[in-house]
Amino acid sequence: MQNLTPEMWRMIALGFVAGVILTYLILRLTKGSVKKQAQTENELQQTKAELAQQKERLEKHFAETADLFKLLAQDYQKLYRHLAKSSDELLPDTQKALFLQNFINSDKSTADPEINGNEPPRDYKEGSSGLLKAER
Repeated sequence: MQNLTPEMWRMIALGFVAGVILTYLILRLTKGSVKKQAQTENELQQTKAELAQQKERLEKHFAETADLFKLLAQDYQKLYRHLAKSSDELLPDTQKALFLQNFINSDKSTADPEINGNEPPRDYKEGSSGLLKAER
């Protein structure tokens, strides 16, 4: 190797010091962005957990609502059967047709497509009523 002059040693030392200072500054500046990135990732995980919890609560709510509607429909069917049976027993023969006899004996609801067939609802059967048409 060659002999290094004092000027060369000073340049090497100055380069080393400048490198240390630049490295320190770069680390200092990027350390904040690393903290922000970690904080953002934590917020994202927290938001995902809250979203999953909200989804679970919604699914539970709608499942419970469906069960309650099913019970309500069954209760209305029981009430209808009771009224039909009572009217059949208590009313004179001319008014016994108030309730459908086939519904009294069946456990199927009137909303079952097998009972109604493919008929449209009665309120649309003969066309629109004209209630929502613009007046001229």
